[in-house]
Amino acid sequence: MAYQALYRVYRPRSFEDMVGQKIITQTLKNAIATHQTGHAYLFSGPRGTGKTSAAKIFAREVNGIAPETDDSQIPDIIEIDAASNNGVDEIRNIRDGANYAPIESEYKIYIIDEVHMLSSGAFNALLKTLEEPPANVKFILATTEPQKIPATILSRTQRFEFKRIDNDTIQARMAEILQKEGVSFDDDALHIIANVAEGGMRDALSILDQVLAFGADHVTFENALQVTGSTTASQLVTYLQQVSNYDTESALQTLHDILLEGKDAVRFVADLLGVLRDVMLAEVAPNLIKTTAPLADLKALTIKLGTSRIQQMMVTLDDIQKQLLQTMQSDVYLELLTVKLSMPEPEQTVPAKQSPNVIKEKPQNIDDIVKAPKSTEVPEKQVVEPAIEKIPVEVSAVENAEYEDLLVRTGQNAVFAVLIAAKRDALARVKNAWSDLLRQFNVTQQAMLTIAEPIAASEQAVVLAFDYPVLLEQALHDATLQNHLVQQLQSQNLPSELVFISQDEWTSDRALYVNKLKTGETPQIQLEDVPRVKAANLPATPTKTPQASSNKELKIVSEAKELFGEDLVNIVD
Repeated sequence: MAYQALYRVYRPRSFEDMVGQKIITQTLKNAIATHQTGHAYLFSGPRGTGKTSAAKIFAREVNGIAPETDDSQIPDIIEIDAASNNGVDEIRNIRDGANYAPIESEYKIYIIDEVHMLSSGAFNALLKTLEEPPANVKFILATTEPQKIPATILSRTQRFEFKRIDNDTIQARMAEILQKEGVSFDDDALHIIANVAEGGMRDALSILDQVLAFGADHVTFENALQVTGSTTASQLVTYLQQVSNYDTESALQTLHDILLEGKDAVRFVADLLGVLRDVMLAEVAPNLIKTTAPLADLKALTIKLGTSRIQQMMVTLDDIQKQLLQTMQSDVYLELLTVKLSMPEPEQTVPAKQSPNVIKEKPQNIDDIVKAPKSTEVPEKQVVEPAIEKIPVEVSAVENAEYEDLLVRTGQNAVFAVLIAAKRDALARVKNAWSDLLRQFNVTQQAMLTIAEPIAASEQAVVLAFDYPVLLEQALHDATLQNHLVQQLQSQNLPSELVFISQDEWTSDRALYVNKLKTGETPQIQLEDVPRVKAANLPATPTKTPQASSNKELKIVSEAKELFGEDLVNIVD
């Protein structure tokens, strides 16, 4: 006898066999027992939750047909697939056939699967018959998308919402089936399959079929991971720990190890969302956690990440999940995801403690000088702050101390300077070599440059547009990246002067440049005249001696006394 899939062999034949839909099955059983069945039903809900099975069981039991009876031997139960029979003519045939009495049973029952696929004309043709069918005719409509069904149809049916089946119920059902089949199994393997099935019993049994085919003697945890493309909880927790520590390079390496094992990109993001969900619930509802990861690790991640960052990461994962469905370059998107998740916010790139030699802002007027509160950042005891310009500090300048200068330019003038001398063939050469050029960088740098696109080039320079401003800021101050990029461009005889901007800046700058050309106001800018980005290095010693600062402070105080008088100016030590 030909092999049959598990979900066909173990399809429920009675309401007692159905799992996960207790309220619906009990309601239908009571209606049959009390002879209070309706003339039209709508079964809606996710795939694989038992809608069609419940319809067939109801049709048999309302006619008093034994569960073991083969469906093909029951002429009065007519099942129609609306996906392939969705026209007006098919519905007219149903309407005409409903006028004839049942052949053997008490009721003639039409089961219309995927009813939302019917055309508007077909729905209109069905409307009157569905509202007032002959006394011995019943309709059962099944659909996964009830929102596509006209309200006029919905109002004429009794509606039953089938819910997703919980993981414990799916695991118990699979365990029962495997015991009947005489196959041993790992509980963790069934847990993985139930998670991937996402509440669908049919999906779970189909995956179980694949796992059995992969290794028939025993359903192992490793086989379940291989077949489903899932990632182990320990790998996901390790990845999140690296992301939480802003360790981009290690997180990218973990990602690559996962992908080398053949894991599915979409499945990886879904598993990551599931673990993040458990991290979020670790402190507030540990009994709802689904992952097998240790609770202590989840709680540690909860404290490390914080609620707001967890929510932001989940939104990012949801966006990437949608993009993965529309691309063939899933690895690139996962690398971009890793960089986004592990990059700190812009304000986090500034050291928490500022040097006492760096004074904040210059006071705006003499009133601010006199009324200024005592500052804890001035080493001297005078309240009045010296007018020393604030010196910004960038972490990247310290990390890339092997290079003294940055090589990149940015801003509108730099873009205009390239556009004035832009050549299409120069840009084409850069684009053609771009993918090969990226292979010369390490994993972290590749991830940074992956989200950059060459969008303009002259014989001298190339403009790279970055998708995300936060990563653009990192690249602007990454001297190692810039020097390596220049070397690679020069080695391939490509334009090597660099201009970095964001995609939004490119859109606005290009539009402004085109407008200037149309009005005859062609900009006259040379790239050499545009300064490069300055490396913001924090000086080790103050640029001014304490005595000089003191003299300047005394001069300011004397000016204040001249303006307001000595009686009004109070110097607080």
